[in-house]
Amino acid sequence: MTDFDKTKREPLLVESDYLDSLQFKQEHYINQDLAHILSSRERTYSHEKGLSWDWAFESFELLMLRYSGGDPVADLLACANHAFDQFVRHKLEHPEFSLSPWEPDAYQYILWLISLAVLLDMNERAPQIANFINVSPGDGLDSLLCAIFSRVGVELPIGERTIKKPFNELQAALNSSGDEQQQLMSRYLRHWYPNMKNCYWHGRDKVLDSGFFGYWAFEAAMVTILWDIDDTVYRDLPYYPKDLVDYARAKHVADHFPQGRLIGAPGMTAKSGEECPCTGVWTCDDWAVGPQTFSRGITLPTDSGRQVTWRLTKVI
Repeated sequence: MTDFDKTKREPLLVESDYLDSLQFKQEHYINQDLAHILSSRERTYSHEKGLSWDWAFESFELLMLRYSGGDPVADLLACANHAFDQFVRHKLEHPEFSLSPWEPDAYQYILWLISLAVLLDMNERAPQIANFINVSPGDGLDSLLCAIFSRVGVELPIGERTIKKPFNELQAALNSSGDEQQQLMSRYLRHWYPNMKNCYWHGRDKVLDSGFFGYWAFEAAMVTILWDIDDTVYRDLPYYPKDLVDYARAKHVADHFPQGRLIGAPGMTAKSGEECPCTGVWTCDDWAVGPQTFSRGITLPTDSGRQVTWRLTKVI
């Protein structure tokens, strides 16, 4: 067994492929200046935009590759900041750029971006990432993404779930506790890879020279940290980046993000006149009017003309 085999985190990563991919990404997207490349000859706007996107996503894949290869987490911070900076630059230079959460690849990219921002303690990145998301006018954003962004202090308009099956257990875990929450996270991780078969990186480990960068459910680690879940029963499952969880816990990362309103979580509140953010059973904090079932999107009522606060007790 080589030293690489002892230190790598991704069991499917082959050392020779790792070194080739690492060298390629560093030489082409880190050591070369994009502005110099673009100025070398005249290009169409579409070509320039494509090159700009290459610099963003290749830098982000390099970050994930280095984690897979076993780099100490603290040594990834400069690489992470470079990758996030490339996304910010791309958005500034191409304002029409957005990640559409109804597309499987884009949805996973949104989760990867916010997850690594959280786990690496980069709270300033959360509003930048939210700015990359395509929110359909009048429709709002996927409720799972809204709950996650709300937890990190970024409020987004809530809408219907867009991609359901791969993320059902993760969504349910946000609204659970104790053993049930742990089992939901375990099921999410056990089903994670087969449920991601529509993503561009699925199966890369079996393709020569594909740029395989590892398989990681970074979002499971982020939810574990932000929702303070005991991961004992699932921390050794495949695809769970436990070293990032340990790093985030040691840094008390969850305390560095503002406690936003947890959309869809029992205990959340809303007032008369506001839209109901989640279908479920609600009780009135101010008067004994009994539990009421409200559907998401309706205007929460008053009680005999009095403004009241409603509290979610059960999600439906």
